[in-house]
Amino acid sequence: MQLKARSIAKGLATQVPFLARYANSRAAAEVTGRYYYSVWLRHLRQVSHVCKDTNPKCVAELGPGDSLGLGLAAMLSGADRYYALDRLRFATSSRNLAILDELIELFRARAPIPGDDELPNVHPRLDDYRFPTDLLDGARLDRALESSRLQRIRRIVAGNRESDDELQIRYFAPWDDAAEVMPESVDWVLSQAVLEHVDDVPDAYENLMRWLRPGGLMSHRIDYSSHGITRDWNGHWTVSDLMWRLVRGQRAYLINRLPHSAHLQALKRSGFSILLDFRTEGTPLARELLPKPFQSFTSEDLGTTGAFIVARK
Repeated sequence: MQLKARSIAKGLATQVPFLARYANSRAAAEVTGRYYYSVWLRHLRQVSHVCKDTNPKCVAELGPGDSLGLGLAAMLSGADRYYALDRLRFATSSRNLAILDELIELFRARAPIPGDDELPNVHPRLDDYRFPTDLLDGARLDRALESSRLQRIRRIVAGNRESDDELQIRYFAPWDDAAEVMPESVDWVLSQAVLEHVDDVPDAYENLMRWLRPGGLMSHRIDYSSHGITRDWNGHWTVSDLMWRLVRGQRAYLINRLPHSAHLQALKRSGFSILLDFRTEGTPLARELLPKPFQSFTSEDLGTTGAFIVARK
């Protein structure tokens, strides 16, 4: 059996009223500013291969989780507005302030991008982990790291205000009901290992299409693995719908089990042009192990562990 016993136990535990209250809680991960610095600069570098404009003024992040570090890294690179879109509000001001201070020092030092030796499970991978001075030149960083600007960002992060005349950080939770996000107001949407947790992926892409300005970009790293729920990385695709409902229990989210081809189809149906589709591969699953709902998987799907996708509106 592919399912781990603890995966079933966790799902069943959410059916118990006393335990269900913890189902949607999220323990703060020990993630430092170096992680967010690395992820942001990896997205920036990869997007630069297919798009010349890598200086967005309004950045939205889908699923920031415990920290707004990725959005703060974008602001320290020159973005003036950051929208955090999540299912629940997980991040705290004290944590964000600590991450912000660490990020400021990294950008001031033009530190190399933390690579595979330090962050072996982070994607996308790069050929060159030097600081991208061709994308973040002295003039851009001088403006982004100007001392009064940093003080204003710090005040916003501390919760003293949501915005000032120029800078803005807004939190939308639940994100799929973010009616206050102005249509065509966002330059760049990004996410890191989030879209595999979204239940209605086509609807998510429709929302992102509505919020992006014409010509706006998206960059998403999607992890198609079982996230440790099964013995093998792709064992979740062998589990019946009934057993999967037991594993999920009353949790607000788990993983949606969609393959790579489903994301590509949803993107195209929403009207996006795919600029970059970089897949990571693992040992493929034998097709005969798939239950009926997954028989339509392509041969490529069966061995795709993850992907980094860049798309344009």
